[in-house]
Amino acid sequence: MNNLLELITENNVIYNLEAVSKEEVIQKLVDHGVLVELFSDDLKNELIESLMNREKSMSTGIGSGVAIPHCSVTIVDELKVVIGISKQGIDFESIDKLPVHIFILLIVPKEKFQEHIKTLALIAKTLNSKE
Repeated sequence: MNNLLELITENNVIYNLEAVSKEEVIQKLVDHGVLVELFSDDLKNELIESLMNREKSMSTGIGSGVAIPHCSVTIVDELKVVIGISKQGIDFESIDKLPVHIFILLIVPKEKFQEHIKTLALIAKTLNSKE
């Protein structure tokens, strides 16, 4: 994987994400993943629980209008990505306290933890790129 664009398809992007809470954002991102068959409906509750547990330990709102909710689980066998774009912005308890407009949901197989770290680093590098 050379850049973030390799992870994104038109199907896995919600272009007008509307939600009023962190929980609702995560619910809608996971629901969209089910809708476009990134993962099955029977995994939905476990994914939401894993993502919310991660958020309880530390918010994934990294500032500048971006959040990267993520988790490592045994129930998927490859990296899954869903992007949500909110025009109005949503409170996600970001480190800079500003509303989030771009959500990058990552679901990573637990046995591929190194890929998880590399993906997060790639996203940070891409977002910090001046090009």
